[in-house]
Amino acid sequence: MKLLHLIDFYNELIIKQDYFECHEIMEAAWKSKPDFSKNDPEVFLILLATGEYHYRRGNINGAIRSYRRAMKLHDENMYDLAALGMDDALIGMMAQRMDDMETEPFRPLPFPLTADMWLVLHRHYGGPLDIGAFKTWAEGRFVRDASIVFKHRLRDRSDVILEREAAIKKRKHRK
Repeated sequence: MKLLHLIDFYNELIIKQDYFECHEIMEAAWKSKPDFSKNDPEVFLILLATGEYHYRRGNINGAIRSYRRAMKLHDENMYDLAALGMDDALIGMMAQRMDDMETEPFRPLPFPLTADMWLVLHRHYGGPLDIGAFKTWAEGRFVRDASIVFKHRLRDRSDVILEREAAIKKRKHRK
């Protein structure tokens, strides 16, 4: 996986907390690989972001389902989390998160990035802050903006609708 994809992903995941965009970034990275499969680590990251998206919106069943699928993928493939910029503590944090979802209100997960990934993220998005201040600022963020929280409902889907209508017309024309 390219470092640039991870940097963009973590910017959306941690700083912007736009979990929908995380999914888009990682899906594009995943599908750009010549031989992609549903066991790739990109799918694990997609499911992690999807779980966060559902949890923040109060869709506990969807969040737990996404987290379970991510955990199952990790168990089956034993991803090198450090190569993804995360500490191994992530898996325990995910398990605890699933246990708490029914009773705890959503708060952004303090994703355990590796020190190297924090440095790279800081280099790209830290601005004038030193690394410690940047990390504190990023970990303390809690984005509640409706345009991000409900992005899938609010986005312009006219291109998707037009493609769907064209496909229906094409199928009808074949009959």
